[in-house]
Amino acid sequence: MSANKPSLGVLFWTYLKIGAFTIGGGYAMLALIQREVVDNYHWLDEKEFLNMMALAQAAPGLIAVNSAIFLGHRLAGWKGVGVCVVGAVLPSIVVILLIAVFFSQYKDAPAVEAVFKRVRPAVVALIAATVVRLAKHIW
Repeated sequence: MSANKPSLGVLFWTYLKIGAFTIGGGYAMLALIQREVVDNYHWLDEKEFLNMMALAQAAPGLIAVNSAIFLGHRLAGWKGVGVCVVGAVLPSIVVILLIAVFFSQYKDAPAVEAVFKRVRPAVVALIAATVVRLAKHIW
């Protein structure tokens, strides 16, 4: 792990991006989490990332939240856990509230149905790319 200790704001912003810009849940988030924590910030190396993901998957709960707990605690203690978890879940909470308010009115609209049909293959591709990238480091 790199010796650079991020500020709480950087941790929050990183997990806010992860939560906001990944569609499809935990496994779709793996690619973005890896890019941020391994490639961009060098907070973990590839082996540490694989270990973190193994722990995140083994523990009950959401992969993004579990990884936020692990990384937040490792880099900034309990305050890091708090800001990483809030950053990871805040976009989902906002989107769910907006959907609850507006979706029932527009759920049968052709444009909405078309968007969901187009998003599905992208989610599958994100998951497949992550599996391939992670598999290279296992063997």
